[in-house]
Amino acid sequence: MESRTFIGLLLVTATIGVALVLALHMVPLFREHELLSWIGLGFFFFLSILMYLVGSNAARSSNKNHFTTVVMGFTFLKLMLTILIVLAYDKIALPSGKLFILPFFGEYLIFTIFETYFMMKLGKTSA
Repeated sequence: MESRTFIGLLLVTATIGVALVLALHMVPLFREHELLSWIGLGFFFFLSILMYLVGSNAARSSNKNHFTTVVMGFTFLKLMLTILIVLAYDKIALPSGKLFILPFFGEYLIFTIFETYFMMKLGKTSA
């Protein structure tokens, strides 16, 4: 996948994420936790860029196991950092309920679908 295509798709994905945040935070239940949504959006945006850069290099490697290792490593890293962000927010903001997490995980889902798509395309890159 060319970097130009990646950037275009990343901007579309980020626009969908922004629309999700703006729409969900019109609902009073989610409004007080808007900060978490914006933090998540920025986190997933920059993690996608990092994934693309590292994954692109790994896909061109002569050792195809390197690409698989990168994909698995980023999947684990993303999951652990996502859990850490949610736990830190829960400890700092002390939300009254657990529904504050829904917009954040909506973003997680949107970016995971995008990352799966572009990593599959990168995986088909030849050395």
